[in-house]
Amino acid sequence: MNPDTGSDAKKSQIPQSAYMKNLSSESVDAQVVQMQQSGASRVEANSIEATDSFLGEVHTQNATIKRGFTGYLHTDQIASEQGIAGVVTTNDAVIHGTSGVMVAQSVRMTESRSGVIVAREIHGAKVKTVFLLSTRVDAPVETVVDTRSIALFGAAAGLVFGIITGLFRWLRYRR
Repeated sequence: MNPDTGSDAKKSQIPQSAYMKNLSSESVDAQVVQMQQSGASRVEANSIEATDSFLGEVHTQNATIKRGFTGYLHTDQIASEQGIAGVVTTNDAVIHGTSGVMVAQSVRMTESRSGVIVAREIHGAKVKTVFLLSTRVDAPVETVVDTRSIALFGAAAGLVFGIITGLFRWLRYRR
């Protein structure tokens, strides 16, 4: 604690903005971060705007990603256009791209793909996902795993397990 200013010295050293073009950094910590054709392993910011960039781990209030890749993103709001995100945890998401795991309060997806979506409500058009868990869906969703698929998979797995177990028992008692 700095006795003159009454605040932490680390907080006073955080720059107001950071602009990166064709650069890479291990860590970026600023109030506003703008990246163009750049990369960062870790980003801490109030707001980030990234175009054609790679981001490893991002913690922010507001994120706008265009044609970028993000490994892990924790934010209040995200707008992603033609981006790829590994894991996203957010309150409000507007996605036109691909995400591995999406955990959100509200998701608006247009012609998007996701591995897993866990959201309170989903809106949009042409949402493709493997698993979907939501209380309200106002979008045409194409899921790979639905109730019928799970039932067929369970029946097939049980049948295969039964045949293999029976075969091993038969071979063991035959000797």
